[in-house]
Amino acid sequence: MPHCIVEYSADLKAHLDIQQVLHQLFVLLEKSAEFDSAAIKLRAQPYSDVFSGLADHSFMHIRLHILSGRSPQQKLALTSAIVNGLSAQLAMVKSLSAEVVDIQRESYTKRLT
Repeated sequence: MPHCIVEYSADLKAHLDIQQVLHQLFVLLEKSAEFDSAAIKLRAQPYSDVFSGLADHSFMHIRLHILSGRSPQQKLALTSAIVNGLSAQLAMVKSLSAEVVDIQRESYTKRLT
């Protein structure tokens, strides 16, 4: 844990290296000291069909799925670190956002081989 899902508008592919973004995000999560490095999992999904009220539709939204139990302050610290830590690298992104999604411990199941 965590599972970090990066959603972004496909127009950004021409302006960024998504592997570099994922690496920087990994570093930020590692620095938070909230997670064991070996447990951090990241993936990205571009969206070609995007529409919003903004003239520029470019966006990146980062969802951090973590086991429940952290305080609102810990969650805000994580999302703030992500947005602030990526802002300089992602200056071309019109809308950059992050959220924490709790995974209920009671129902989470995992198998490793």
